Amino acid sequence: MCDGLQRRIKTKFHRRDAEAQRKNIMKKILIISLILLSVSIPLFFFATSEGSGIKDDIDYVYSLTKLFMFKHSIIKNLSEKETRVLYQQKCYRKCHGDEVIKMVLLPPAGWIQVVDKMRVERGVEMTSKEADVITNYLKETYPVPQSNLPYRIVKQIQRLLWRNDMGYGDVYADITYTTSEYLKSIGAPDLIKKYDVENNIVFIISLNVHDGRLENYPLDELSYLRVNNKEYPANKGWELRFEAWDKHHREGIVKFKKEILDDKAEYFELIIRNLATKDDRIFRWDLPIVYPEGI
Repeated sequence: MCDGLQRRIKTKFHRRDAEAQRKNIMKKILIISLILLSVSIPLFFFATSEGSGIKDDIDYVYSLTKLFMFKHSIIKNLSEKETRVLYQQKCYRKCHGDEVIKMVLLPPAGWIQVVDKMRVERGVEMTSKEADVITNYLKETYPVPQSNLPYRIVKQIQRLLWRNDMGYGDVYADITYTTSEYLKSIGAPDLIKKYDVENNIVFIISLNVHDGRLENYPLDELSYLRVNNKEYPANKGWELRFEAWDKHHREGIVKFKKEILDDKAEYFELIIRNLATKDDRIFRWDLPIVYPEGI
């Protein structure tokens, strides 16, 4: 009887070892397949691309491969760049891009609730590991602004200066009228000089697309400022602040000469033409801007 029990135990352990070995083999096959995939697809892009986007295509495939391996526990950690790619991949297609997330202004614990809401209510697919990585990224990247103003005042200022539309032609636009008061409120007074806010009317224009890639829209050529029923073109040249790895999101600075405004102006409108559609996109701010008390 003891011999029979020992045989059963040995058989059980042999089966367990065989199963573990099978899983290990499958894991190695998967890794090899992913490596071959990460090599073969860039070669395909190399053969079919015109040359300008080859490096982007290779980085794109490499990042997707690493994210897949992380999702399935083949690798344990992501680099800083890969973490940013994961965040952009999961978050940007479910909202209007970076400006919307900046508007939230949450303390560290609040980002946990935001990510949980994305998973439960918005249906964003992510594993618990991915959710933890994204939560930590949000905590580190979007801390509560270090300014002398109360949190509620900072939010009021941002909402006062922010405009957005509903994504005509699947291109969503978020606009922030970037005043010195705004930059001080978010703890970035150094940008006042960098953007030359004293001599210019400055806008941060954030574009986001859900499908495909954003075209290289020349924002300075498409943007006009309407004051007292007269339109003025933007200053030549615009500054790229940020572009997402998959070309779904882009953010830049557009400026107009401040001398355009006068004391009689009751409002101004930023007009962006031929952005994905032929219809004008018009964003309006009434003047003067009435900031919260204490500003």
